[in-house]
Order: sequence, then structure tokens, then C-alpha cells
Amino acid sequence: MPIHPFDFKLQADVFSTPKGREIFAETSRIQNWLDFEAALALSQAELGIIPAAAAGIIQDKARLDNLDLAAIAKEYTRNRNSLIPVIKALRRACGSAGEFVHYGATTQDVIDSGQIIALRQVLKIIKDNLLQIEDLLLDMARRYRNQAMIGRTHSQQAVPITFGLKSAVWLSELGRHCRRLEELRPRLLKGQLSGAVGTMSALGRQGREVARLTMDRLGLGVSTISWHTARDNIAEAGCFFAMLSATAAKIANEIFQLGKTEIMELRESPPSGQTAGSSTMPHKRNPVICERIAAMNSHIRSLSGVIMEAMIHEDERDPRALWSEWLAIPQISVYILTSLQYLQEVLSNLEVNPDAMRRNLLSHKEMILSEWLLFRLSAVMGKKRAHEALSPLIKRAQAEKQSLKDLLSASPEIKEVLSPVDLNNLDHPENYTGLAAQIVDDVIMETTARRQGNRAGENHEPM
Repeated sequence: MPIHPFDFKLQADVFSTPKGREIFAETSRIQNWLDFEAALALSQAELGIIPAAAAGIIQDKARLDNLDLAAIAKEYTRNRNSLIPVIKALRRACGSAGEFVHYGATTQDVIDSGQIIALRQVLKIIKDNLLQIEDLLLDMARRYRNQAMIGRTHSQQAVPITFGLKSAVWLSELGRHCRRLEELRPRLLKGQLSGAVGTMSALGRQGREVARLTMDRLGLGVSTISWHTARDNIAEAGCFFAMLSATAAKIANEIFQLGKTEIMELRESPPSGQTAGSSTMPHKRNPVICERIAAMNSHIRSLSGVIMEAMIHEDERDPRALWSEWLAIPQISVYILTSLQYLQEVLSNLEVNPDAMRRNLLSHKEMILSEWLLFRLSAVMGKKRAHEALSPLIKRAQAEKQSLKDLLSASPEIKEVLSPVDLNNLDHPENYTGLAAQIVDDVIMETTARRQGNRAGENHEPM
């Protein structure tokens, strides 16, 4: 019986995706190991280390459906090594050629390289997700470039912004993650083939060339030195996933907060044909996807800490730290893939309510332009004097529920500075958005330029 939500059948893919489960399925994991063994044998045959005929047999048999799965399962009840039962099954399937299986490699070479093959698939999906989410945010930033809404600081209403600016903040943060991803890939996507303690002693003088050819066949880079106990690149991936998740959770939380009944500026909308209502309160439509993103973020952050702690290896091999990392990587990867898919879903169906934005913008009336008033008065009176003149009037207007405009007009000190046009501005907070529109344009331009540059780079990459 499945006991983890990843494996549930009736409640499938609430906290996972089909592709994420496929990447880290047991069968996929073992097939990655078999692909390594086939690539290793072919590379050694190319250099004359093992017979070419044996390498051909190993390549032909290195498929999971060629192996005795029942024998592998039985062997795992007796053998505590993570790989040996699979190696034994492959050797049996290869007959006499089996003596050349796993020739000169060590268990961790195979398992580490297999994990990198899986992470390569994860990074590809993340890249696709980020580009699709960027498309959505680019559209939102353009569409709502001038849509005024209230900005909030310390959870309180502050001064006007635009929803285009808020979208551009999300877009800019996502763009930095795109750059981090491109920087991470060449560091992370390197396989492992260095033998028992990282010296390549079993492979002899041809060890480096065996490693290069093997990794070429697997589509991975080659590490100059063993990373059996140097897990910083894996830890970097874990931290990157945690940062991505935090961004997704930040956006989901803003949508969650701005979707409260009393605010209702943004609202998560379920996909067509689906519902997210309460079981007992039909009037409710719950933001369940945003809530799931938040829940997964808690786990991703914790798992990134586990992976970071696993950097502390001892000597030339330390399964205590290694197995901790191996347990965490599938979970953190599946969660981040699910979070990004959910974020894309939320943004694709996001309900934006300009009427509510305007209603909330006007709810504090003239108070919301206190900053504009302060600096308009400061230009004539100086900031300290202006602050001293303005603060009592604002407090009085709030306490007595009076019009701030009327109090300003009645103040001998202030009415000498403010013209009727100035007082009229207090009724139009939507005009006080500073450089918001220009900032939005700049972020859109930066994002577009980066994407065009990336496409140009991809077109010139060697095949």
C-alpha cells in the first residue's frame, strides 16, 4: 500500500507531477545506473581495456527488462549495498561478458552519476516552467502597467503603486532565478568516475580518458577531481530549489492575502470544470493551490537544510551524509516541480479586480497622499516644519472623522502653500505612482533582452 502522497493512486499528484514521479521512480533510478554501466563498458572497449564484444553485450543487456527483477529484489534482502544486487543481475544477464561489468568503477560513481542524470531532467523542466511563468508575468506587467492600487508596508496601506509594478517585481525576481539556473547547470551536471577513493587507481593511466568518454556518452560534464565527499554543487542545487520555492510561495502568499474577502484585489481561480469550495459553506472559493505551494515550501526549505548538512562528509567516503542527501534529492525535486506547475496554473487563471483596487486605494481618502503633502509643503516650509504642521491635522482628521482637505484649507500656515489645484490632487491618488510605469517598462526590456540573448546563445551551441 502506498504511504507517501507521491505514490497515492486515488489522490494522485496533489503534491507531485507525473513527470517528477517518473524521473525518480525506482525503475528510472536503476535504468540510470544501467546506462552508466553501458557507457563505461563502451568507453573502455574504445580504449582497448575490455573486449569490444563484451562491451556490446553489456550495452544490449543493460536494460531493466532484460534483468531478473525478482532476483534483484531477493538480493536486496541480503545485501546492504545500494548497487550490488543490480550489478549481479546485469552480470548474470551478460553471461561470460559479465566479468567486465562495473570494471574499475565504484558504487558511488554509478549512483552519483545516475542522480545527476535525474537532476538534468529536473533542471530542463524547471527552465521550461520558468519561461512559461515569465510569459505570464510579462503579459501581466504590460496589461496592468498603469493600473493603480494601494501599496502596503508593515501590512498597512502606504502610498499608491500599480499592479504592473507588483507584477514586475515578481518578474524581475524570476529573471534572476533564470540566470542562476544557467550558471548552476555547468557546475552541477558533471558525472562521477574516480574509483574507490578518488584516485582512479583501478582504471590505470587511461582513467581520465575513460571518464571523459563515459561522460560524453551520458551527456554529462567531467569533473577534474572526485566529488565523492565534495557535495557543494548538490548543496547549491538544493539552495537554488529552496530560493525558487520561496519566490513561488511569496507570490502565492500575496495572492492569498490580496484575495481575502475584505480586500479581493486578486483571486485564485480554479481551472475550468474544477471547484475549490468549502464542504459546508457554498459561498466560499478557497485558494487551495496557493496553500499547497506554501505547504511544499516548508518542506523544500527543510530538505535544502538536509542537503546542505550532507556537505559535511568524513574522509573519502561517508554514507551517513551521502544517504541523507540521496533521500532528500527526490523529494525536494518533485516538490519544486509541483510548486512551479501550480504557480503557472494560478497565474494562468488569476482574477484581477481593478474595481477593488480602486476602492481600496480610496478607502483612506486624502490620508493616502500624506507623503505627497509632506514633500509639497517641505519645498516651501522645510521638511521638519512641514511635518510638525501636517501631523496634528492628520491625527485630528483620523480621530474626528473629518475631511483632511477641509482641515488643510482652514490652516493659515498651510493654505498659503497649497493651491486649489494641489487640494484637488488629493482626490486622485492614482496620479501619484512615481516612476512605476517607467520601471515596469525597464523590467520588461531587461527580461526581453535576456531571453533574446539566451536564445542566440542556444542557437550557437555546438550540436
